[in-house]
Amino acid sequence: MVRKNRGEILIVGPVAIDTIAKEESYGGTAANMSYGLGILGLEPMLFSSVGVDFLGAFEKHLKKCGVDLRVHIDKKNKTAHYYDVFESSKRQNVFHLNAYKNIAKVSLDKIVPKEDIKNVTFAVFSSSTSASTVKHIQNLKKYSPNAIIIFDPGREIINFSRTGLTRCMNLCDIFIVNENEYKQAKNILKKDLRQVFKGKIIIETLGEKGSIIFDGKKEMKIKAIRPKCVVDTTGAGDAYRAGLIFGLWKGFSLKKACTIGARLASKNVEYMGCQRY
Repeated sequence: MVRKNRGEILIVGPVAIDTIAKEESYGGTAANMSYGLGILGLEPMLFSSVGVDFLGAFEKHLKKCGVDLRVHIDKKNKTAHYYDVFESSKRQNVFHLNAYKNIAKVSLDKIVPKEDIKNVTFAVFSSSTSASTVKHIQNLKKYSPNAIIIFDPGREIINFSRTGLTRCMNLCDIFIVNENEYKQAKNILKKDLRQVFKGKIIIETLGEKGSIIFDGKKEMKIKAIRPKCVVDTTGAGDAYRAGLIFGLWKGFSLKKACTIGARLASKNVEYMGCQRY
């Protein structure tokens, strides 16, 4: 699966401010993955749409971690904001897209130079609409047709139609979701994903129960790695994905790459917020 020339890593998805239990921190699936890859010593390109409030502390934070920012600045909207609050012992969360709601209007090759896109060998498309995901994958494939595509619909999967989900699945090499998102995908398609997409790698993350990999032929189980303590589970899935991408980019086996993902996810939950481990 890994190219001899490892090339660039492209992360496409939301950058957000998180408010978790009234504490504000940095977040957004794409930013979280980019942070994880950055602290592992890589320099991923992050493509997103953000507000002017991103400029300053958040921007400097990601750059300091080694992230190559390729973002569109939306001057009319604030950066996306994720709220995770506890009320009457119940945990509730809501995500305001803000500047990211217009990501489908932003062409990848208008923000990232074509020569840089040609060097992309791994790309993740996360938490977007089916229309924007298809648009950006096709835009990438125009310049880098052999890039390995990881499709990570995240919470946005509830808004996918059967046609939209099928189009995205057909364009990707790896499909990764958590347990609930996997069930939602099956409900949307009305079929078993493993039967419909036999040529795809499907990864289902199960939190403390580990993860399951289906490589088109057989199923492998990856054990979760016990953390020293559990402070906050927000962003653990993004940390897992960062470890997975790192391992694949390094040329490790899929199983070892997922084990690195499990280790990074375990480290993430030991801290409050998604970009502090």
